[in-house]
Amino acid sequence: MNHLEKNILDIIEKYYKRKYVGGIKVTKLVSGYKLVLDLGNPDKRIIQIAADVSSEEDFLKFIKQELISRQLERVQFFRGVVNYPEDDKGCTCK
Repeated sequence: MNHLEKNILDIIEKYYKRKYVGGIKVTKLVSGYKLVLDLGNPDKRIIQIAADVSSEEDFLKFIKQELISRQLERVQFFRGVVNYPEDDKGCTCK
């Protein structure tokens, strides 16, 4: 884990009052940085946040504002399952 990832985890813990245990990866792009958070859900696995900034300091400021505004602590996942009756002779839903 590099120092940017560690700083982002500190931001998450400070503002969300929770410890993030999922996957995290920060990548240096040609004109900025990209953060990828793996939430571990098969339907919505990752959150990607990219910023066209010139320094790591600016990227951390941007990520701090993004994480606060996105309110990720409120994210919930639900799975819906459709159950069809075994005897559908009277069903007109097809």
